[in-house]
Amino acid sequence: MIGRISHMKRSAAAVLLTMLSFAFLTGCNLETPAGKGSITIKSNPDGAAVLVNGTPRGTAPVTISGLVAGDYIIELRKDGFERAYKSVSLLEGQVMDVDLKMKPITGLLLVDSNPQGAEVVIEGISKGDTPLLLTDLPLGEFSLEFRSMKHLPRTLKVNVTDRTPVRAFAELVSNTAQLKVSSDPGEASVSINGIAVGKTPITVEEVEAGEAEVRVSKRGYIPFVSKINFEAQKPYSIEAKLESLPSGLSVLSTPEGAKVLIDRVSVGKTPLNLKDLKIGPHEVTVSLEGYSTKTKTIYLEPDTNDSVEFDMEKNSGTLVIDTEPAGVQVYVDGKLFTTTQPKGGSEAISQPIRITLKSGEDHILQLVREGYVSHTTSIQTEVDQVVTRHLVLKRIFVYDTKITTNDEIIKCRIEYTLPNGNIYYERFPGVFYTAKAENIRKVEPISLDDESNRDARRLIEMNREAVPAE
Repeated sequence: MIGRISHMKRSAAAVLLTMLSFAFLTGCNLETPAGKGSITIKSNPDGAAVLVNGTPRGTAPVTISGLVAGDYIIELRKDGFERAYKSVSLLEGQVMDVDLKMKPITGLLLVDSNPQGAEVVIEGISKGDTPLLLTDLPLGEFSLEFRSMKHLPRTLKVNVTDRTPVRAFAELVSNTAQLKVSSDPGEASVSINGIAVGKTPITVEEVEAGEAEVRVSKRGYIPFVSKINFEAQKPYSIEAKLESLPSGLSVLSTPEGAKVLIDRVSVGKTPLNLKDLKIGPHEVTVSLEGYSTKTKTIYLEPDTNDSVEFDMEKNSGTLVIDTEPAGVQVYVDGKLFTTTQPKGGSEAISQPIRITLKSGEDHILQLVREGYVSHTTSIQTEVDQVVTRHLVLKRIFVYDTKITTNDEIIKCRIEYTLPNGNIYYERFPGVFYTAKAENIRKVEPISLDDESNRDARRLIEMNREAVPAE
């Protein structure tokens, strides 16, 4: 009996050893049924519904176990994304990972206007001029802004829900007025905001809405000037009775305010009426910042009234900048131009400033503010070009406090201390934490000479050196 029991134990041990050897050779997990595999399915983004061979199997990421060897079609579904598919072949006992990236669904938007050629702006970004086909918009609601120099702005809302084409059409309303100009005497030159439009009598069909200066001028007569606030779709008329010039010389320029030199002697600014000039030839020179200097030679007859007019030619562009923060000293070509002022009472950003720069030349722009890294850049403009820049200065990070807590010693810059004693501090540039009052043992100041402020001292010294010498 004892021998039979011993023989049975040896047989059971042999069977168990055979099973373990088979499991080792086939790589099977003893917890998984022999011959069964598994697939772990992930989606990018997460949260996609998973279907295997058309049967829902949960939400990604998900692991599907107990699969027999064979072919499987994996499908992912998620709102706002195209369906993703993958066909896999699973071997017996195989463990497989499948990671599928889903493509967002974009809509189709056809944008048009009457008249065409209007700029289309979506969320502050220009998309082009009408007519326009947009094929890459994400699904959702959008505000379309239509802009045209001669029309009032128009905003439309559209909702793109799928790949079905959506049409947006804007009927634009004119933003121009009509102006009729006549004069006595006739054949006088007419200009609007310094731009010549013809001679009287004349009808100007498209005058941009807003305040404009209308000038009617004729050689030998005092120019007629009128400022009109034009309203869209309204007619206006001007009857200019011109007065003859007194004896002498009248010097006029478009635009006004040009410095006048007669025979190289400064005599004033345009518009300028001069009397008692000597007869004979005179050299008349006019100059204005942002414009090319011009010179004409005239011959004055005795006892006559004469005039000379200059259409100034712009030789400059305009740089419009704002700074972040405000209070920044702006140097142009080594000379202090101005200090930027806060916008809306906040030091975070400045009001824009306009700088006239001679075109075709490189100009050095330097921005300096104490406590911030100075910024230097080269700017060049074309004639009549407006260049816009938003310039951000990086704050120089200075450690000013050492906080000793129950856990550690912290060197930081204190942002503020709360009434409950908690300290909100900046440990590294842009990285903020809060030290709890009950955990604070000591708070000590740190000077600029501290080793932790070595980089700050270097930047501060570089900042001083960046200021141009007066």
